[in-house]
Amino acid sequence: MMKRKHVKIIQQVLFYLAVLLLVAVVLVPYLWMFSSSFKSTLEIQGMEPRWIPHNFTIENYRLVNEIVPIFDYFKNSLIISFGTMIGTIILATFAAYAISRFRFRGRNFYTVTLFSTQMLPGILFLIPYFVMFIWVQRTFGLQMRNTYHGMIFTYISFSLPFAILMLRNYLDSIPQEIDEQAMIDGCSRVRALFRIILPLAKPGIAAVGIYSFIMAWNEILFATILTGTQTKTVALGLLQYIGAQQSRWGSMMAACILTTIPILILFTTMQKHIVEGLVSGATKG
Repeated sequence: MMKRKHVKIIQQVLFYLAVLLLVAVVLVPYLWMFSSSFKSTLEIQGMEPRWIPHNFTIENYRLVNEIVPIFDYFKNSLIISFGTMIGTIILATFAAYAISRFRFRGRNFYTVTLFSTQMLPGILFLIPYFVMFIWVQRTFGLQMRNTYHGMIFTYISFSLPFAILMLRNYLDSIPQEIDEQAMIDGCSRVRALFRIILPLAKPGIAAVGIYSFIMAWNEILFATILTGTQTKTVALGLLQYIGAQQSRWGSMMAACILTTIPILILFTTMQKHIVEGLVSGATKG
């Protein structure tokens, strides 16, 4: 009995040590970057690294937009990422609800097709998207490259398959009897969806929204080809900023910290829903 108790204690200690190690691996680089954003370049390059700045300064944040218009790129990323998030949530909600609640010809084939898209590398679609944008512009006169709507369309098409699958699994965990009871009480199918099902599906919707936002915020490959000076995203701005700043490490750290703020805010405010939605979407089907 005592031996079993000792083994359990050792297992718990090892578990917490593993958690602490994982947290340290994730947080230590970010904390060092945050600390360095308040240091001068000479202090960062000094021989004695310090966590607490010796000469605290906010000059790096003041200079962050002088050489590269990082704030303009920040605005572009916000518009594109929020547009992608909203569009993905709307389309994924209706598509996932249809797959979850209705039985129609081609339903299984459509689901398998969504799964198969996850096996293809994104770079495979780079040239086809570029050619499609040129064709749309020449045929319909609609500018797609170097526009917000062109980038939003691109990122929605990437995030939508996984979003539909994840939200479908979450909707499957909601009993269909709830829909039927709502319609017996006088609700139409659409009203039951908006008044009953969507409030219950908030965790899954939150997980889909965060996933699509982060995907659009961090993407670089397609942004390099399909954006221009008017729609360049913050991810590309950071690369340009690092090249322009050369050895001004403090300003680079400040720029990196600023670009993480939207992600931190979203995760902090929606953490509970995100975890619940991801777990339910991954385990129920």
